Amino acid sequence: MRILIGKLVQRISYKQTIGRRAFCTNKIVDIGQPTPSSHPQLMKEGEITPGISLEEYMLRRKRLLEVLPENGLAIFAAAPVKMMNDVVPYTYRQDADYSYITGCQQPGGVAVLGHECGFCMFMPEPTAQDVTWQGQTAGISAALEVFKADKAYPMSKLREILPDFMRRSSKLFHNVQTAVPTYMELDAFQKAATSGEVKDVSVLTHQLRLIKSSAELKLMRESAAIACQALLQTMLHSKIHPHEGMLSAKMEYECKMRGAQRMAFNPVVGGGPNASVIHYSRNDQKIKEGDLVLMDVGCEFHGYVSDLTRTWPPCGSFSSAQEELYDLILQTNKECVKLCKPGATIRQIHNFSVDMLQKGLKEIGILKEDSRRSSHYQLSRSYHQLNPTSIGHYLGMDVHDCSKVSYDHPLTSGVVITIEPGIYIPLFSNIPERYQGIGIRIEDEVLITDTGCEVLTGSIPKEVKHIESLLNNFHHGTVMESHSNQMVSFS
Repeated sequence: MRILIGKLVQRISYKQTIGRRAFCTNKIVDIGQPTPSSHPQLMKEGEITPGISLEEYMLRRKRLLEVLPENGLAIFAAAPVKMMNDVVPYTYRQDADYSYITGCQQPGGVAVLGHECGFCMFMPEPTAQDVTWQGQTAGISAALEVFKADKAYPMSKLREILPDFMRRSSKLFHNVQTAVPTYMELDAFQKAATSGEVKDVSVLTHQLRLIKSSAELKLMRESAAIACQALLQTMLHSKIHPHEGMLSAKMEYECKMRGAQRMAFNPVVGGGPNASVIHYSRNDQKIKEGDLVLMDVGCEFHGYVSDLTRTWPPCGSFSSAQEELYDLILQTNKECVKLCKPGATIRQIHNFSVDMLQKGLKEIGILKEDSRRSSHYQLSRSYHQLNPTSIGHYLGMDVHDCSKVSYDHPLTSGVVITIEPGIYIPLFSNIPERYQGIGIRIEDEVLITDTGCEVLTGSIPKEVKHIESLLNNFHHGTVMESHSNQMVSFS
């Protein structure tokens, strides 16, 4: 037996040694962001960013050229680094348009796309000190070999080369949100701007980004699944730890443990009357016994975000007033989801939701007609004070994605939107006291399909009976699918 064990150990050691030698002899180039060779656990060969292939990036550029005027030139600057203080930066997030076209996730670059010049990238030139403090970054070689630019130059050459591109173009498009003096101060750009020949490139890119590819939808489904699993764990956590800050921390922890890179936005965790503040962000209060908590949350998974909201009583049971309002919001959510199909618009769905909520709030007694004023005017004004938000928005690389696309634009297969009816009743209002201080929102992500829609956040409970059952059948110390990829379905 000892001889057999000895041979096995010897064999394992030999294989491990060979493996280590093989690993050590293969030099992996660090370009400042994941690649298939540096992060094989995240990326497949042929991908520029996790889940998105080189071919897809090249197709995006081709499609942009197709809508770009014949002598047009599109200029994209990377998002700037934002500082927390003089030496500490906030976590960097790339501008969605720059990322969509280039795949580069790093600051300091400018990309240009035109019919004549092709796809060009101007790349930052880090000093040795920069590399020591911040690590390697993508340079000219990465621009050519990884991002597959037709031409690449150091940023120091931009003032020499880009003006010629501009002068040969009849119309310039640039990303207004990330525009930098580096090119805006050029005489050629100033001349074009003065003559009205400079436009916002987002008008073009947002139309392209609106309809998601199969690869993008795969990432969005995973982002939604992560957020749903994380929120489910957070709902259970609220029974034992009804504190806004703790629930925010729990949500972020669960998202990141499942592979999310960051939160899509600072979680909204509004307990009691704080839920009536639509974008409440302090998250510093203890949730009182019997109060509801509203959590509006989402995460980012390799460049694609999720966004969902649930409202529930951490104590495990809705009061009669809470349930009365909650049921109205829930039924509005469900009816609006039914309207999500090709040809419909967000505006149409919004108008339907306003009519349904106004009717329901009148029946409850929260909205009342004033005989001294126009009935429609008074209802509209009173309703807007209780819910000034839209029924939803586009979703994708940004939370409020494709903002240049009108809400009157017909929905088509591949578009993802949110459906999020709500009611926000502050304390000390002229609303009946039993409803004061209640804020409720129920938000789902909805993918438009050829035949209707698919709710990407359907795994997280929203029916009263399911929420109460979930909370009341949970026992402290029980781990419910923590850190697994399985989903719980509530229907």
